[in-house]
Amino acid sequence: MENKKIINVSDINSWLYCPRKVYLQRVCGLSTVPNRNMIIGKLKHNILENVSKSEEKLMSQIDSKFENLDIVFLYEDFIKKIANSVFVENMNQIDRFMIDKEDILKKVLRDFSEDIKLRVKSIKEALSQGFEKENIWKNLDSVYLSEIRVESEALGLRGRVDRILISRKDNSVIPFELKSREDRIFLSDEIQLTAYAMLLEHQYHQKISRGFVEVGNNKQEIAISEERKQQVLKLADEIRAIYALDSNPPPMQSNFNKCRNCEFKEECGKL
Repeated sequence: MENKKIINVSDINSWLYCPRKVYLQRVCGLSTVPNRNMIIGKLKHNILENVSKSEEKLMSQIDSKFENLDIVFLYEDFIKKIANSVFVENMNQIDRFMIDKEDILKKVLRDFSEDIKLRVKSIKEALSQGFEKENIWKNLDSVYLSEIRVESEALGLRGRVDRILISRKDNSVIPFELKSREDRIFLSDEIQLTAYAMLLEHQYHQKISRGFVEVGNNKQEIAISEERKQQVLKLADEIRAIYALDSNPPPMQSNFNKCRNCEFKEECGKL
């Protein structure tokens, strides 16, 4: 059986915004010119991804003498060191776009502050049970992971989940989709969260019934329904179909109001 073409979950989100743009990028091979916001987003993702990879080692430094603030400061110092390493690796782009490294660090610490609080609570529970240092990680009741890459050939999907809560009490897995904007939650956010839940179901071999979308101060629980799952698969198949150029015309624009500031406006007009 031939494997499905792997579709990025982010492309499903983009497809809902404008199918034509996904076509121009994925089929015609047009590249988005890196801009300042894209580089900032990349830096933030890299920092948090590296934090998640090294978190178990960080916890080995914590013992029963640590108070809540001590753990917060430990995490913040840990993030600062990782951020500096990421900045060194990306110095050319930082200089090119005149990016303020201190401003990026402040935003990362601000955005990750809620995650730190969640981790502090889990760590203190482990400490109260007598676990310290190397024993903390494996005895946490709840583990929070950030920026986790997941992929499934069976689903034909891949993506990167913002945050995952794994409860060791009932083995439940809960995905979180975090949005930096301040307005309402959209249908595309629910579909994106559902796609991540489907990937996590394959990775952890269990059903995921709910997840959360956080937009600004708005945190909304989303039910992972079979209807939404079928919608994810349908959208992924629609994207796969655009690669069959001989039998499928370019998709139509979804909303001409979106064309005004699109970087592919000129190329799109030639289709």
